[in-house]
Amino acid sequence: MYNQENKYQALASWLNYRLDSWRNHRNINYIPMWDEYYRLWRGIWSAEDKTRQSERSRLISPALQQAIESSVAELEEATFGRGKWFDIKDDMLDEDNADAEYIRNLLQEDLEKAGCKDAICETFLNSAIYGTGIAKIVVKKTIERVPAEETIDGTMATTRTIREYEGVDVHVEPISPKEFLIDPSANSINDALGVAHEVIKPRYHVVEGIRSGIYRDVPLDGDYDTVQFGYDPEDKQTDESDSVKICEYWGLVPKRFLSANADKDDFEYDKSDSNELIEAVVTMCNDEHILRVEENAFMMKDRPFISYQHDIVPNKFWGRGVAEKGYNPQKALDAEMRARIDSLALTTTPMLAADATRLPRGTKFEVRAGRTILTNGNPREAIMPLTMGQTDQNTYNQVASLQNMIQMGTGAADNIGQGNDTASGMSMMQSAAIKRQKRTLMNFQNTFLIPLINKSM
Repeated sequence: MYNQENKYQALASWLNYRLDSWRNHRNINYIPMWDEYYRLWRGIWSAEDKTRQSERSRLISPALQQAIESSVAELEEATFGRGKWFDIKDDMLDEDNADAEYIRNLLQEDLEKAGCKDAICETFLNSAIYGTGIAKIVVKKTIERVPAEETIDGTMATTRTIREYEGVDVHVEPISPKEFLIDPSANSINDALGVAHEVIKPRYHVVEGIRSGIYRDVPLDGDYDTVQFGYDPEDKQTDESDSVKICEYWGLVPKRFLSANADKDDFEYDKSDSNELIEAVVTMCNDEHILRVEENAFMMKDRPFISYQHDIVPNKFWGRGVAEKGYNPQKALDAEMRARIDSLALTTTPMLAADATRLPRGTKFEVRAGRTILTNGNPREAIMPLTMGQTDQNTYNQVASLQNMIQMGTGAADNIGQGNDTASGMSMMQSAAIKRQKRTLMNFQNTFLIPLINKSM
């Protein structure tokens, strides 16, 4: 016999074996790059981002930040700028299009009420930084409260009360790639064995789920490694005693694992067992306890995740973002500007060379306005100014050229006009930038927006 908390340990072993492999593949190949892209976008300096060992300046140029924000602003304006940001076409045999128009207006109203626009804008930002925009469709039961006037029985007076209306809302939750796991052998969410969403939640969130019957009653002990979520000092300082790690897996699992089984080693196929795979959702706590196991309850048996690549990388799930496109010229620009700042520290700060034998004992030798310096003997022979030359003025031109390289790599339209101020030159550069944004827009429409509308419907 085994107790309640030891159920489904065979399923937990089967999942952890695969999720650990997927996590290691992502962490080794992508997390270090994503962390540096994040720091460049936020303007956060780190010692590992030095361009040379003797570098002292911590300046980070805002050129790449401008390119990312400009690209995101273009995508947001192109998507939501006209008010009607999606359309639903009726079939050719139906001559009355009023029903399709009614459904479109109602769906847009419901999605905007649930905050879908803000979620899509955050997904745009994730795709520009990391290269891939991922979102999760969450269906929630909601209770809407509105004030109402009700008549008091037997009188002409009224009283104000609150009426409650139950409803179902479709929310779009943006997901950082650092919190998303996918089968490395797959190029899309639907082709993968499964996908998983890892997130740190407050402990009370799970406790309420256990009390309401959504989750199984399991001990909320165990440990998790926040370093796996990449570079974020706020996550690394989280108090683990008041938080838990939730891993929600959506995908195929062996059907025999959906029944309670305490055998932790029972994740190898047996000739007597069925090898049938079934779409299911599994929620784990701290990579140890199974909180929920059930078959996929959606009508179409699809997975509630959608993603798109900001720029397509052939035969890969993870895409190429604005930060990756402008990474090399950004690093060169930072190296150029930091070298200039370090040079200015030597060429503009007054320095003196002094004969230590001619200075009074115990003298703190420093230069400041109005200070009297005592020497033993002629000051002209004991002290002399020390100059380190002048800072090269050509660095200004080099900085401008590197900024143009970032514009060339990213297609950010805000940099247009630097070095090409003619009307025809600006027009040609702007048309090229629009073409590059159209590629991203078409990719977003085909792989993200249309599946979002279909799943929401």
